[in-house]
Amino acid sequence: MKNKKNLKGFTLVELVVVMAVFGIIMLGAMQFLSPVSRMMKGSSLQESNSATVDNIKRYFEGTLRYASAVYVHNGDLKEYDISNGGTPVVLGGTEEARQTKAVENFVNSYFKDKADNNNNPIKGEVHLMKIDNDNDGKITESLFNFEAGYTYKEWDGSGWNDEHPVSCTVSNTSFDQPVINDVYYKDYSIFATLGYNTVNPIHAGDVSALPAQVKDDQYFGRINPVEIDDGTGNLVPYTFGVEMFSFSFVTYKNDKDSSGNSLYHHIVDGDHVFGSPYSSSNATLALVNIKNGFCDGYNTSLNNRPVRRNGTDGTNSYTPTTMIDEKNATGGAGADGKWDYEPIPAPNSFTVYDPGNLASGNNIYIIYTLPN
Repeated sequence: MKNKKNLKGFTLVELVVVMAVFGIIMLGAMQFLSPVSRMMKGSSLQESNSATVDNIKRYFEGTLRYASAVYVHNGDLKEYDISNGGTPVVLGGTEEARQTKAVENFVNSYFKDKADNNNNPIKGEVHLMKIDNDNDGKITESLFNFEAGYTYKEWDGSGWNDEHPVSCTVSNTSFDQPVINDVYYKDYSIFATLGYNTVNPIHAGDVSALPAQVKDDQYFGRINPVEIDDGTGNLVPYTFGVEMFSFSFVTYKNDKDSSGNSLYHHIVDGDHVFGSPYSSSNATLALVNIKNGFCDGYNTSLNNRPVRRNGTDGTNSYTPTTMIDEKNATGGAGADGKWDYEPIPAPNSFTVYDPGNLASGNNIYIIYTLPN
């Protein structure tokens, strides 16, 4: 009889030991790979953020950098209540009505009494760009046609001293049209703010003020302005001159809880705080046309209005609808055969930081015109 070979295998104890060893190795590998995974996620987010911001910056540079007049409403669309000492008040009504009113105020501020080469009121287009921080930071643009208002004088018995305003006309031709492809907002939202800013880690003691549903392993950052020494030892936010301005963008995941609240964007003590993963960058824009005839102090020859009159002084009759001037009048100032002008207040064509900003909203509205 032949001897049978005894086949040997692993005992149960040996298998348990091997599995324990492999478990320890895997645990160590996971501990090693976890930071790498987080770094890869961070790198992926940074690439996504860079692509998004680059696309937005290209759009801004292709439009705003050529603007001849710019006004920015920071937080909400507002106007100034002259009867209450110039206190800013938030515009009411529908979004389209609010935008139209804001554009009317813009036209009255920058183009009232301005005339074209034929002394007719200026006509043109006004753009209104909206950065909707309440809607993932999506950017839309509305377009308006306008004809500027003007002022004419009535004879008061002793002279042409009684002034009457004629309002501008504004009509909306397109409203809140998207200008950035929605694909950029598929997984991440964008929060935009004015100025040159950075996102600094939030103090650990402030984390308790965050909503309860945030992850325990999240870290947080708060938007803070970049500060410089003002020359006297005091730190002040860094600002640019009239020829350029800056936006800061924070990209964060757009996940929400069952109530629709963001899991990655919170407000703590009035500040905007973002949970990881997030990324931030700045876009600084140079304005090449801002020093033009609509900007006070740069071209005073355009800061004049043609003389317009209505009625009769017993010698000459006028009607403002025909844009009367004194070129063909006999006697008086018009006898020299030249158009007659008089100075008008010339507004600054560039305002970024709304001086009466109300904390009434998160959105940014940029109203601007391009050279025509």
